Amino acid sequence: MAEPGEKAVVSVLSESAWDARLAAARAELPFARRHWLALGLADSPQLRLVPTAVRWGQSDEVLVPLCVSGRRAQIGCYGYGSLAGPAARRGEPVDFADLAEAVCRDQGLAELTTLLPPEGAFPGLDRQSGHWPTRPGRDTYLLDLGEGARVVWQAARGSCRTAVRRAGALGLVASAAVPGHEDELLRLHRQTLARHDVESALSAPDLAFLVGGDHAVTTVVADDDGLHAASVFAVGAAGAFHIMQLTSERGRAANAGHLAFWSAVTELAERGVRTVDLGAATGEGHARFKTGWGAVAAAARVVHWRNGEAR
Repeated sequence: MAEPGEKAVVSVLSESAWDARLAAARAELPFARRHWLALGLADSPQLRLVPTAVRWGQSDEVLVPLCVSGRRAQIGCYGYGSLAGPAARRGEPVDFADLAEAVCRDQGLAELTTLLPPEGAFPGLDRQSGHWPTRPGRDTYLLDLGEGARVVWQAARGSCRTAVRRAGALGLVASAAVPGHEDELLRLHRQTLARHDVESALSAPDLAFLVGGDHAVTTVVADDDGLHAASVFAVGAAGAFHIMQLTSERGRAANAGHLAFWSAVTELAERGVRTVDLGAATGEGHARFKTGWGAVAAAARVVHWRNGEAR
């Protein structure tokens, strides 16, 4: 929290400086990493990334993945907004108004917004930003993994368990994605979006970080003919976040998506993840998939500051 009259120092960082400082910082959410930001920027070409550091006096530096369009900006552009600071923090968390005023003054912006997970979903994040003034956003769906994958399986709707068993009975096998799967993941991404008349803006190198790393759990389902489904989760200190559910036409017919999803959830539970945010639902079928596995709807939170607002 800034002291009264204390002026913020705002610095725009190079990409290499951003990566180095982020590696030394603690971020509850994973979405400040440039790999995730690159996915969001590909889908939103009107945005430009301005990696920003803000400091008040002798306080700890706050890293802000500022994404700018005209005179408006948002924190992050993929998943939730994510700030980062040193792993050993001193002092009070920053107020959103102080942060917004500093970066908007430095960049000549009129407003700043961001999106946070539901209140109480991730206690570490609430300690950082739980005091920010918010309004309710769209519902997201939270899956409790605190009692382990076995409890989730037992509580899941029977149709979900049947779908997983059917995929296995049809000869489909789930495994962790490995380097070399990038082209197949891109193919699945294109096929999935094409069913909604959307063209993928990604390339295979954009997806390379999803395989074999610590910041994502990606499970694929395949047979002798190749990959038929993939389930992708971003993993951070706070928990995990369902990012992509990809299927081929063969995969849809054989319930490969259910098998990929369940295998990924099992992996997350083995890693000790306690809460998984499954994201918003785009329709009734989408919502049934999430609630079928036991996820509960809760409102995400929108934070917005406009230049000139009373403090």
